[in-house]
Formats: sequence, C-alpha cells, structure tokens
Amino acid sequence: MALTVDENDPCAAAAALRQVYYGLIAGQGAMIVTFKAGQSGVERSVTFHKADPARLLTVIRGFEEKCAASQGMSPRRRAIATGGVR
Repeated sequence: MALTVDENDPCAAAAALRQVYYGLIAGQGAMIVTFKAGQSGVERSVTFHKADPARLLTVIRGFEEKCAASQGMSPRRRAIATGGVR
C-alpha cells in the first residue's frame, strides 16, 4: 500500500497515518508513505515495515501535536505523580 501525505495539513496527515498504523499492527506488511513538504513540493518516501510500528506511531504523534497547535489547543502532556492524596 502506498500513501501520499501533505505535511502542510497536519490533521489530515495524522488521520491518514493512523490508518497505515492500524494496517501495520494488523499484519498487512510494509507500507510506503510519501510526504510532500513546502511550497516547492519536495517529496520524501519512507517505508514502514511490520517490525517497527512504534516509529510510525512517533511520526503520528508529531502530526497530532502540530494539528492541536494549529487549532489553538495546548499540546497533550502526561506526568507520573508519586504518592497519593491524603
């Protein structure tokens, strides 16, 4: 499966890459993703294999953060707290 992602629209990119991720973890094999960036339309291709879906998930989370920032939302953060409420 091949997919072209426009980096100028991070929300659409995150949604499209999420579908690729689901395919990978379902065992569909290698996925080729082509990124178009900038006004010149420079293209880069990356092949994600079944062996490394975590790398793809990192790319997806980056696009999700850019999408949240473009919509005026603060980035999602998680913290581990120690102790409890007494």
